[in-house]
Amino acid sequence: MELLDICVDVEKPSGRCIKCKTERKTDINSSENIYENEDMLNTLETNTMEPAVSGAGNLNKSCRAAAVSWVMLFLLLAGLITLAVLLVKCKSACKMEMDLLYNNLTRERNEVQMQNKNLSEEQDQLQNRFEDVTNERNDVQKKLQALQSLGWTFFSQSLYYVSSVQKSWNESRDDCLQKGADLVIIDSHEEQEFTRSFKKSSWIGLTDIDTEGTWKWVDGTPLTTSYWAVHEPNGFPGRDEDCAEIIPYILFKSWNDVSCNFKKFWICEKVIS
Repeated sequence: MELLDICVDVEKPSGRCIKCKTERKTDINSSENIYENEDMLNTLETNTMEPAVSGAGNLNKSCRAAAVSWVMLFLLLAGLITLAVLLVKCKSACKMEMDLLYNNLTRERNEVQMQNKNLSEEQDQLQNRFEDVTNERNDVQKKLQALQSLGWTFFSQSLYYVSSVQKSWNESRDDCLQKGADLVIIDSHEEQEFTRSFKKSSWIGLTDIDTEGTWKWVDGTPLTTSYWAVHEPNGFPGRDEDCAEIIPYILFKSWNDVSCNFKKFWICEKVIS
């Protein structure tokens, strides 16, 4: 509508220049207005775009933050699940280990209790044995005192009795047997010295009455260590000398063979078992 008016006015001669000028001015103003409008549009567009871009950036940041949060949550959840699984496994393993430890401790406790029981029983047995030995010792001491009061002498695990009367070898042995003893058996250097200390010509438990020349002790053991006097045993013409005596007692080697019917003192020996 405005463009037609402009063309009609241009055809009029009188107002052409004015119209042209006016139109030009209008055109200039319009151009300016267009540029101004364009600037305004650009400004508006810029202002409009900046919030959009800013909003998009904020949206991207929010999305990234949400994604990170979900990842962190997932990892946390996975960690919790893993921890729960480990705790369950650990609980089972710990329970098995505790049960094993408990069983071992129970077994060791039972073994210790059994050992203590055995030790207690052994201690009781030892105590009983000690009491028995003490009683036996007391009994032996009482017997020793009683025998010593009857003329017995203690030496090296044996008791010795020297008669105060004289009898034959067989009668002397019978007397020893009645006393729970037998004629002395001399089987050591110390015992030979001890029997000589009685200073009596006495029968000992040695004879060859079973086999001439084979001397044996009264317990049946053969003679191995002897203390015969010089030239003894030698026998005597016309009589048997089948029994042994200590004579003379002043010599260390003081055994002599003599007839068993002679009357002599004797020495009895009672071995203390």
